Amino acid sequence: MNSNTRLARNLTLIGYLGILLFIPAWIWFLSPPDILSPLTAMIIWWLPALAPLRGILLNKPFTYAWSGFISVLYISQAITTIVTSDNEQYLALIELLLASSWFAGATLFSRWRGQELGLELKKKSAE
Repeated sequence: MNSNTRLARNLTLIGYLGILLFIPAWIWFLSPPDILSPLTAMIIWWLPALAPLRGILLNKPFTYAWSGFISVLYISQAITTIVTSDNEQYLALIELLLASSWFAGATLFSRWRGQELGLELKKKSAE
């Protein structure tokens, strides 16, 4: 694995593992939800992030690629919270930074690692 790929992997891990740690801290300690129980909020917001855990830890480029779609869920939630909430803007900004690093790192890692392994999509030939 070359240095750029390793850097992208580290960026992904910082964002991804940061989300895995930050979401429970937000829900249980920093700002518990008013409408939902903390357990229900954990199920809704934490379970999607757990789906790619195994593939990310095993450095599978395909998992990194599709996990980027899951990170967009957290990016959109953070932007919505920044716009709509006065009390949780700083928490949403942290979530936005973590989810954005997850997205950027996963995108770069899947591209570069896929190229290293020869997993590129073949271009359609002109006939």
